[in-house]
Amino acid sequence: MSGAVALPKHSARLSSLTVLTALTALFVLLAVIGGFRGYSPVPFWDMWKGYVSFLDQAGTGDWSAWWAQHNEHRIVLARLFFWADLNWFGGAGWFLIIVNYLLVGLGATLFWRILRDLAVPPERTAARYVLGLFITAWLFFWSQNENLTWGFQSQFILAQLVPLAALYTLYRSLSDTRQGVFALACVFGVASAGAMANGVLALPLMTMYLMLMGQSRTRIGLLGALSALTLALYFHNYSSPAGHGSLSTALRQQPLDLMRYVLLYLGGPFNFMLRSMGVGKGAAQLAGLFFLASSAWFAARALRAPRQAPMALALLFFIAYIVGTAVGTAGGRLIFGLDQALSNRYTTPALMAWAALVVLYAPFILSRRGAPQRIVWGVLAAVLTLMLPFQLQALHSRTDELFERSVGALAIEMRIKDKVEISHVYLDVDVIAISELASEHQRSVFGMYPFQGARAQLGRTFAPRALPACQVFLDSAVVVAGDVRFLRVAGWLFEPTAQSAPHVVRFLDADGKSVGYALGGETRDDVATAVGKAARHAGYRGYLAATQAGNSVTVRGEGPAGPFCQSQVNVPMVAYAYSPMTPTARLSSVGVGAILPGNTWLGGDYDKSVLPGMAVYGSFIHSDADVGSISLRLTRGDKLFYRSGPVARSQSLEIEGGAFPRLALPVAKDWVLLDFSGATLPQGSFTIKLTDEGKGWGEWSAIAISKQ
Repeated sequence: MSGAVALPKHSARLSSLTVLTALTALFVLLAVIGGFRGYSPVPFWDMWKGYVSFLDQAGTGDWSAWWAQHNEHRIVLARLFFWADLNWFGGAGWFLIIVNYLLVGLGATLFWRILRDLAVPPERTAARYVLGLFITAWLFFWSQNENLTWGFQSQFILAQLVPLAALYTLYRSLSDTRQGVFALACVFGVASAGAMANGVLALPLMTMYLMLMGQSRTRIGLLGALSALTLALYFHNYSSPAGHGSLSTALRQQPLDLMRYVLLYLGGPFNFMLRSMGVGKGAAQLAGLFFLASSAWFAARALRAPRQAPMALALLFFIAYIVGTAVGTAGGRLIFGLDQALSNRYTTPALMAWAALVVLYAPFILSRRGAPQRIVWGVLAAVLTLMLPFQLQALHSRTDELFERSVGALAIEMRIKDKVEISHVYLDVDVIAISELASEHQRSVFGMYPFQGARAQLGRTFAPRALPACQVFLDSAVVVAGDVRFLRVAGWLFEPTAQSAPHVVRFLDADGKSVGYALGGETRDDVATAVGKAARHAGYRGYLAATQAGNSVTVRGEGPAGPFCQSQVNVPMVAYAYSPMTPTARLSSVGVGAILPGNTWLGGDYDKSVLPGMAVYGSFIHSDADVGSISLRLTRGDKLFYRSGPVARSQSLEIEGGAFPRLALPVAKDWVLLDFSGATLPQGSFTIKLTDEGKGWGEWSAIAISKQ
């Protein structure tokens, strides 16, 4: 492809341009498909405070909510989109995703406009078109997928796009005598501060640009005054976010790591291109060095005669803005480690900065002929080739991830403090309080099927229905560690005649009263193998009143049109609650003295964990094929840590006394704390027996208890 562009024949050039146009369209199309595949109406992470809570405040007429800090940022521009999403589009979030893609498209359009301003001979317009296509594909690189598919991230794109627009418009104002052009540049400069915190750099950099361009004192003074006023307003009543580092501290204590962080930040896109080859970090740092060296070389040339290179200098000030952003980010985030510089979201500013560098190289590229030109096109083609495998990751299914987010939203709607599920959408269960007003007024996801009214429907009596029988299994029922009123239940349901899997699974007691609610749609390849492909998403997960443990309940499969099948299931007795937690001897009330004779868990977990003050006993001695059991003497209220392989088909728990059947142990890829505090457990001491009978891959179990 690259060599063909350099051939003198018009038909060969046209063919190469067609291929490159198609490849660019493919990059954009893949990114858009990734947006569709990653869409969920469920607010995610920062959206609960920055989007849901903001809308609650703004809805009450609290204008201060628009200017309030989000971490160190004042995200006024993004909040305009949040408001529109709720008030015009029902808070479904898809509008915000579209905005993200449109903003990236505007960035590509702006770079095309900048390229068009280059003085290029007529015979070189095709070459300029090649650069425009490359930049477009580059700006839609999937490395920034977090900023594309997360509705909250428009500010991350705006924080680069608006300052670039400000500097470009300021450049245009040098030759356009209309005051409106300069006024528009000022508007963009002020608006930059409403994108993210780094936006406050835009106006001071614009002021310096005008000074180098020898502009009038009036214009320089006006931009200087706007800079001072914007900075004063931004930092009025500003409070530094807790838990972040500082640039001064990083410069004093970790100067080399600070520089490495900046290099990784600037070279981040190359990490995603090459990390599958094992050289991603090294490539990112080398790319960062090349970027800084090239920028310094262009800056030295432009500063020798700044008024003769107004466009180049405007782009260099934009690059300085991105480099300043990288340094500021390093100062605040270095305490989280160097790898944090390679976060997906940080590749958006890096991609924009590299696009500006390509434009700076454009006059050199467009003046080449023959072999030098073929080398340049070969380099660009190689970059796109290296980008393509990662771009194809946009096609990967995110069904399981999105299902987990939905269950997290269900827990929030039902006011169930289930940290296990809520952790898929937010840091902690305090999100329930944050979202209470939105849930009450059925805003955002709480006004949509199948979440709407899930909590209110508990306790409601449903009339008997004559419905076909379901194939239904209740695979697990575990007490929710943060809310003993509920069991977290999981299983699968399928109606074989109509080949239907549920959107909702409803649990009814003997009187027809709703005692539980779960969401369907979880991927179950095992069910698909046993029942048929139509049952691949027949899995469900949700909540059931803990009072139903040991009872028989009616399970109804429902879709948007209503219930379509029902059957009876027996709810097992429940012995323990569990929650993810890092093992510490202090949290385990069980010691090695509780182990009874006959223990055959003489190994550990797969990772051979060594935990301070703790002993690890596991079935993994030589391989996953090892089996065995361990028995312990406990009393009600005891706690111990448990971990298993990623596959759990033959891991079980037995409790003496006869009230409990043999119970399945949970899948716990990381350590969880098992809490044996259930009211149905025997008074006094009792024996538990944990057994691993699985001989297949990923089938092992382990416990961690105190050495005391």
